[in-house]
Amino acid sequence: MNSCRICGEFVLQIPGWSYYVPSYTLLRAEWRSDAPFFEGALHFSCLSGWEHREAFLAEIRTIMTGYGKSLMFEAGGETHTPHQPGFHFGDPIYRGEGCEIFRHTATDSWLVLTRRGPWFRLEREQLATLAEHGTARAAGGGERTELPEGPALAAEEVSGMGLAELLDLLGSADRYPGLSEGAPEYTVWSFHERKRVLEYSVAVDLPLPAPARTFLASYAREYQPIVLDDEPDSAEGSGGDAGRKPGGRDPGGAPPAPRG
Repeated sequence: MNSCRICGEFVLQIPGWSYYVPSYTLLRAEWRSDAPFFEGALHFSCLSGWEHREAFLAEIRTIMTGYGKSLMFEAGGETHTPHQPGFHFGDPIYRGEGCEIFRHTATDSWLVLTRRGPWFRLEREQLATLAEHGTARAAGGGERTELPEGPALAAEEVSGMGLAELLDLLGSADRYPGLSEGAPEYTVWSFHERKRVLEYSVAVDLPLPAPARTFLASYAREYQPIVLDDEPDSAEGSGGDAGRKPGGRDPGGAPPAPRG
């Protein structure tokens, strides 16, 4: 489950450099004959050079910017009609040569989709940081993974490793190009020696495309925060503007968007 579905190497989840596609997204894999859907881990660097990148990204775009839809496929001689979720990043605010940016229709969060593969979800705090410093940093959070089989590792040994050393040990360091430029802060919470389960976090500057950084730094000073019907109209945003009601379709019932 922790191997990249493109290259087969181990994936250590690091914001901005890797992703896990959950099964519930029902991302159609029309390029495959053995399975109707794509799920599992991937390195963004592998996605960027993948022969099926365009078809994959078209599906991601539909899911992330849409409002959900019913699918139909044949399996085992039967017709199935599951419901593919949509994550409601349905308000386009920027389109450039290398990326597109969308705003969520019900919350103060944004989605950056790049043409080469990686995508990023940003929250209000990160947008404010972009306006001030030109960077958006993933704060890090609880990640849990099972390291692949190999030589026995002591908890003290794993806890004493730096992030670069760990990636070298896993054999996938080259799948995280430019990671050191993001000033990663790697913290080990625990390591279970027998089960090889690592709990950790990585805070890192997200590798947003330069046009996205420039646009969002300016946009962050002007945007009006969304105010829901049951919130006071005097809510303040990063620019001190009055709030606005969400546009688009009714966002009720949308599942939480996966982290990017």
